[in-house]
Amino acid sequence: MIRLIIIIFLISIGFISCKDSPNDNNYYIPEGLVNFTINTDLPQYYYLKTPGTYIYHEGGNRGVILVHNFDDNFITLERSCSFEPDKTCSKISVDSTTLTLRCGIMKNNKWETCCESRFMMGGEVSHGPAVYNLRQYNTHQNGSIIYVTN
Repeated sequence: MIRLIIIIFLISIGFISCKDSPNDNNYYIPEGLVNFTINTDLPQYYYLKTPGTYIYHEGGNRGVILVHNFDDNFITLERSCSFEPDKTCSKISVDSTTLTLRCGIMKNNKWETCCESRFMMGGEVSHGPAVYNLRQYNTHQNGSIIYVTN
């Protein structure tokens, strides 16, 4: 009986020690407040009817990107990079030349890379150091109206 208790205790210690270390740079990105509606029949959003287009919008932690992907679906992604999201430069932008998302900021009309992370237009990591995908928000389309919420 004592052996069983010792084995259960050792297994429990093993599970507790498997938690991510506090020095892990891939922090969890909390949800930011997101709640907006886009009407693609309006002139300023009409181009979103074409797959492969996107817009930056307020909301989330550092803003969001609403993407009309090539599967003819809309997705909304957080602009905070999943690698060291607390850094000032840790903001996701669309690289229109490669149709990927990358981490960094524009300063004095020049791109400054923050961490070399790149993501697919669906938010999946394509190049590290990030290992976590970008946070996605609920996106629903009803005709020409797109609803984005938490």
